[in-house]
Formats: sequence, C-alpha cells, structure tokens
Amino acid sequence: MELTIEQALQQGITAHKEGKLQEAERLYRAVLQSQPLNPDANHNLGLIAVTVNKADAALPLLKTALEANPKIEQFWLSYIDALIEEQQFDNAKQVLEQAKTQGVAEGKLNTLKAQFPPKTQVENVNSASPSQQQLSKLLEHYQAGRLDDAETLAIFITNKFPKHQFGWKALGAILATTGRESEAADANQKAVALSPQDAEAHYNLGVTLQELGRLDEALASYSQAVALKPDLAKAYENLGIAIKNVEFNSSNPELYLPLIKLLTAESLTHPRDVAKSILSLLKQDTQIKDLLLRKNSAVSLNEATSIIKSLDKLPLLHHLMRLCPLPELQLEELFVAMRSLLLKNLDKVEVSPELIYFLSTLSIHCFTNEYVYFENDEETHLIGELQSEISQTLAQSEQPEVIKILCLASYRSLHHYDWCQKLECLDNLEEVKRRQLEEPLLEKMIAKDIPVLEEIFDDVSLKVREQYEENPYPRWVKLRVPKKSKPISKVCDELRLQLHAENIKKVNAPVVLIAGCGTGQHSIGTASRFSNCHVTAVDLSLASLAYAQRKSNELCFTNIDYMQADILHLYQIGKEFDIIESMGVLHHMDEPTAGWKVLVGLLKPGGLMRIGLYSELARSQIVKARGQIASLGIGTSETEIRNFRELLRKSEIHDVKQLSTSSDFFSLSEFRDLVFHVQEHRFTLPQIKNCLDELGLKFCGFENQDVISNFREVHGKEADIYDLELWHQYEERYPEAFVGMYQFWCQKP
Repeated sequence: MELTIEQALQQGITAHKEGKLQEAERLYRAVLQSQPLNPDANHNLGLIAVTVNKADAALPLLKTALEANPKIEQFWLSYIDALIEEQQFDNAKQVLEQAKTQGVAEGKLNTLKAQFPPKTQVENVNSASPSQQQLSKLLEHYQAGRLDDAETLAIFITNKFPKHQFGWKALGAILATTGRESEAADANQKAVALSPQDAEAHYNLGVTLQELGRLDEALASYSQAVALKPDLAKAYENLGIAIKNVEFNSSNPELYLPLIKLLTAESLTHPRDVAKSILSLLKQDTQIKDLLLRKNSAVSLNEATSIIKSLDKLPLLHHLMRLCPLPELQLEELFVAMRSLLLKNLDKVEVSPELIYFLSTLSIHCFTNEYVYFENDEETHLIGELQSEISQTLAQSEQPEVIKILCLASYRSLHHYDWCQKLECLDNLEEVKRRQLEEPLLEKMIAKDIPVLEEIFDDVSLKVREQYEENPYPRWVKLRVPKKSKPISKVCDELRLQLHAENIKKVNAPVVLIAGCGTGQHSIGTASRFSNCHVTAVDLSLASLAYAQRKSNELCFTNIDYMQADILHLYQIGKEFDIIESMGVLHHMDEPTAGWKVLVGLLKPGGLMRIGLYSELARSQIVKARGQIASLGIGTSETEIRNFRELLRKSEIHDVKQLSTSSDFFSLSEFRDLVFHVQEHRFTLPQIKNCLDELGLKFCGFENQDVISNFREVHGKEADIYDLELWHQYEERYPEAFVGMYQFWCQKP
C-alpha cells in the first residue's frame, strides 16, 4: 500500500522518536522526492545528520526548512545550533539577529549565544586563522583518502595557527587513521584543550585512548562527550565496547547515567557483554559494598525494607537486572534470600513504591534468567498456595493484590496460567505486563504462522527440539546491532580471511542460510552484518523461532525469513546460498558430519561457510560435570537443574567451582545447554582438519580476533594463522583458548 506524504512524514517522525534513524531517514527522503521543499522533512533530516555528527550535511537541509517556513521557532534554533557546531560563528550571529526580529524567544537564543567562544578568542580566530579554502582543502584531502597531503596541510595549519582547534582535530583523525595512536592522542588532547565544549573532540580522544589500551581515560572522555552531547550515539557505543574489558576497583558514580543511557538505548550494546564490568563498578558503591560485607544472607523484614530502599537509589542496577542475568553470586544469594523472605511474609510486609519497584525488577529479572535461582521445599509449597489463592480471587471477579502477583512472578512465569489475561492489577506496571504476559502470548500466536519444511522424525533431532521448546535458548532483550552493514569483501578483509576463490567478494546481494538460528541473535547479527543480504533462518524449535521472529519484528528487520526445519532435510529447500552459517548446532546432531555434508551441498561454489563446534580440550570441566550428572541419575526437569546448579554453587572443588564463573551459569536455558544437553559431540583441531578435507572445504581463518592476537603473541607476528597444526599446538598449551567453541570460516572451492 502506498503512503501519502503526510503518512510517510508521520511514520518518519515516529521512527525518529524511537531512535530508528535509518528508517526515519528513509521515510523523510521519500517525502523529499515528492516535495523537495517540505520544511518538516528537511528539518528532521537535518537533525538526523547532526545526530550522526554530519553538521556540514545538515546545514543546507536546515536552511531549506527555515526558508520554507520561517515562522517555526525550532527551525531557527536548529539552524543556529548547527552553524555553531560547524564553528561558523559569524554566520551564526547573523542568523541569530534575524531570529530576534522573527520573535524567537530571547532566552533560547541566549542559551545558544552562550556557546560562542569568548570575544577575545573570536578575535584571535579572525586574525590568526587558516583560510576557509585551506580548511576545505584539508577536509577534501582527508575524505578522498589522500592522507599524506592531508597530514602535510594539517601540520602546516597547526604550526602556523596553533590555537585553531580544527587543525589539531584533523591531525588527530589523520594520525589515528594511519595507525599512530600515541601521536593522535596528543593531537586530540590539544583539540580538547582548545575547545573543551566540543563533544566530538572528546569522543575522538576517547577512541585513540581506547586503541592505546588506556581504558579508564577513554571512559572518562566518552562520558564527557555524552555529557556535552547526550544524543551522541557513537560515544555510547564505544563506551560499551571499552567498558567490557574494565574491572573497576574504585567508585565512579559519574559513569552511572551514561551507562543507563547505554543500556536503555536502541541496539548500542548487548547488556550481557557489559554486565560483569558494570557489576564490578556497582560493587564499589557504598550501598552495595555494605550489603556484600554481610556474613550471611539471612535477612529480617526490617533489614529487607532497608536494603530495598538502598537499592532504590541505584537505578543502574535495576536497569541491568531488567535486561540480562547478573553474573554475580553474592548478589544472587542476597536476592534469593530476599525473595524467600518476602514470600513468607506477604501478609506482614508494608507495601511502598520502593517495594513495588524492587519486586517488579526482581520478577522481570527472574523471568529473564528463566527462574534459575534455587528454591527450597517450603518456598515451593508456599508458591502452590499463592497461585491457588490468586486463581480463586480472579474466579470471584476480583483482582489480587499487586504485591502477591509480583511475588509469584519472581518464582513463576505468569503467562503459563490460564487466568493470566484476567489480570488488571499490572496495568500500571507496563514493563512487567509486557515482558511477562504480552510478549510470550504474542510468541504463541507467531508460532502458528511459522512455515514448516517437513515433519521432524530423527530421534536425536526430536530430543533436541523438545529441549529448546521447553527452554528457548538464549532469552535476550537487547542486542548491539551495527548501524551500517558491509559488503562481503569488507567483512573478509577485516577478518583477514584467506580466500581460495575471490568471486565471493563480488557478490553484492548475498543469499544467506543460518542453520540453527535459536532465538534470533545469530540471524539478526548476520542480517545486519552483510549489505543487501537476504537471510533464511531455520531451527528445530518453534518456540525459539517465534522468539526470533518477534525480536526481528521489534527491530524492523525485513530481510529474514524464518522456517522450522531439521538440517537433515534442508536439501529440500530448493536453492543454494552464498554464505551458510551454523554456530553451535552441528555438534548437537546424531552425526555432525552428516548434517555438515547437507550444508556443503547447499553452498554455491566459491561460497563461504561459518561453523561453530565445541572443543574437546576446552570442555574438560563440562565433561566432568556431565559425568557427575549421569552418575547421580539427575534428569532435566527445571527443579533438578536448579538443584544440581545449587550443588555446584556451594562446591569447594576447584574444577566444579570454575563452572560458576561461566556466564552460562546464570540462566536456566544456558546452564541446561552447557551441561544438560541431550546430545553433545566435541572436536579437536586435527579432527576438524580431517572433516574439512573429507567435505572438500578449505580453511579460511578464525572469527575471534582476540584469539588470533593471543596466538600471534605466542607464535610471533609472522606465524601462519591459517595453519591448523600450529593452532593445535597453541590450544594444547592454552586449553581454554576456545572455551566458547571453535568459530571459523571455510570455503567451497
């Protein structure tokens, strides 16, 4: 259905408000194709350009909007702000004076005026500044990739006009591009000193400090950048990347607000990636420190009230708990104790806004970790009584107390109850209602429309499907989704893949198969990685596929088709693929090589394949745990999984205790996948080499760049990173190198 101009504009504004900038830009540009002078589309497109730090591109758009409708106050303010951003102070002053005559509020203009540099500085700039022609030439050289010419001109400008910030800023960018981070940091520090209110300069400094491994300083620079420009998305994104490798040993509350914005923004980070670092920061906070110094986890009702009030002052913790499992055993012990205490004292506890907020967070958190926390027999009995009481209350057309619903929701998923859609007491707790009720019920509807390739009948496939129907893996809320996709050629170059046929680089619209997509993290990641790609994503589990489809819809991905299928039947799919990816799937088949062979048959000649397989050496502790499970005769019910996990948590045996350091330990589906999987094979690199030879595939390289860097530190920078025998020697020396799994690329000649 074709949209009217007004509909396209309104949809663009809605997408803009939701932070979906690419979608908003597409809609605004569609409006401008029909109405090139449309003031709202020009203005909003200009704002997007400013947001992504392209103020120069924003200026003509904002000017067009202003000329088309000078009566709109915001058009004046946006245009002046962009002129200041581009340091066109004289032009900004002229437009500001014109704005006054148009009746723009003087207070708002004064706020903009305050961003002008001091008068003496302006005079110095005017009297001792490079010409506009020199600045334009410098920019032209840099953008065209003529870095030698750009560097020569930048050095000339910084020598002749040492107090002109742009020269230092440009020199910093050039030096960073050519790999001279230390010199770039010096240049960027001078740019920051000359213009301390320039958010972009702080961001540039952060990038170079991050490259140099000076992560604490980089975090400070990113924090300053977003303090000056709260919508600077790339600064938040880099903040998320930098903080992953930081363990804090001192308090830094100034980071709390930027980290909250990082967590709550659309697609800037995967909360799980930053959880450990954020927790290490929070554990330095006196509010948390005092709690963790307690000798035992037993708490009284008064203590619980005091703890809840303390935690209420830490919204960063609440946000993190609502987005991912917490890989922190001390906090888990505290939450388990408080959950139990509140359940046992529901009729005595004093209801307060802080208590409702805490229980809302705890119920969302437990739902997200799939109720992995241990519960004792008394709690199980009380939960049975509570759910019966709630059922009876609703049967009498009354609403249960919200505290009782939240307490139940911290132990059980609400959407499993027949009466769940009668609940009205959650109407004021939108996130609890959406996460616990609306989204799971939506997934049940979506599952009905997922196409099925063929009925699954392989015995092992049926068992694996059953596991993932019970526990879709993994449950996730937010992802880091790249803003810009890349052509295959660029991805290959960045990964330094050793290609055995170059034709794949010329494919402009790759057709991709994800064999075993789970809950959609993989399919969405791939769909956003490759330019103009179309992804077919299959999985055994309808529950997982429905989760994946819901999240894909939520993130506006339209280039992914989901289908229920067994890899063994994929030869019926009727097409070949440029790229096939199967991560962590083949080793759960009865015969991994049989499934792998089917995939090879679907790969075009010259096509690329990305494979993930378990390492025999890296999973030695997992093998011991699986052996212990078998010897104890433990089944795979949720209660048995929780009980065994509690056994591991309390164990003092080193090898066993090590399992609790894995991030998979903190979610039921992930812990089940880790040690309770119904089918598992493990490989060594020599075995993988034999498989590649038998299947006629050529090894192209590993995916994980950190592992490659460590390999080169051991074997030297000139070592052959495509020699699997050398890699085998490396892994024997460092058996935990592939603790996740081997992730590698190969090619069909």
